Amino acid sequence: MSKGSTRISFIAPAGKRKRLDNIAEAFGKKLSVVINEALDQYIDLHEWQLSHIRKGVKAAHRGDFATEAQVKAFFDKYGQAS
Repeated sequence: MSKGSTRISFIAPAGKRKRLDNIAEAFGKKLSVVINEALDQYIDLHEWQLSHIRKGVKAAHRGDFATEAQVKAFFDKYGQAS
């Protein structure tokens, strides 16, 4: 383990471990590298989501909402969800 690293231990279903092992083997990587890449992607995605949620909440607290005309223009352009 390199400096600045920490050990994390968790339980994973056997099938998930096998799938990770297969990916690691196919790409010639260590299992820990594959898991760290997956964690990086998970963290990046969720940090991005949280950032945008927080921006939206701040805007809502300021009363910064789309006007009725802006909402109508959006749905006129993109349609309504089914």
